[in-house]
Amino acid sequence: MKGEKRMGKEIHLNPVLSTSKKRHEEPQKRKVRSDKLHDIKIPVTESMDSVLRRESRRFWNGSKTALGTEILMFGLNQIFVYPDVTYKDLPYTVHCKVDHETYQKIGEYADNWKYSVRKAAHRIFIEAYKKKQFGGLADGEI
Repeated sequence: MKGEKRMGKEIHLNPVLSTSKKRHEEPQKRKVRSDKLHDIKIPVTESMDSVLRRESRRFWNGSKTALGTEILMFGLNQIFVYPDVTYKDLPYTVHCKVDHETYQKIGEYADNWKYSVRKAAHRIFIEAYKKKQFGGLADGEI
């Protein structure tokens, strides 16, 4: 529905429904922060989850993510052999927030092992968890 014409321009009754030339431009691309962290969700067993919760309350002010990230970083920096472990999606997970450089490093392991990044992070995390000796992990539980 178009209204009347004034001086060569059409005046619309509802300007929201009119097409404007400005709307056809491409939207601007948003810049990605250089310090953006990658979030990796690692599946853990119920007993590992309870140990992580207990330890995070004790030493990390309740942040299971901070503890999980610290364990993963320990695994990447201090351990150099990662035995193969069975990977299963489980209802319990721990989040690890890593910078882009660390994410790339995990990605290199993933490429070598023919895994996804999440699966490679799981393998590294499980070995680091064992080495940290938090307890609460039964043999064959992972």
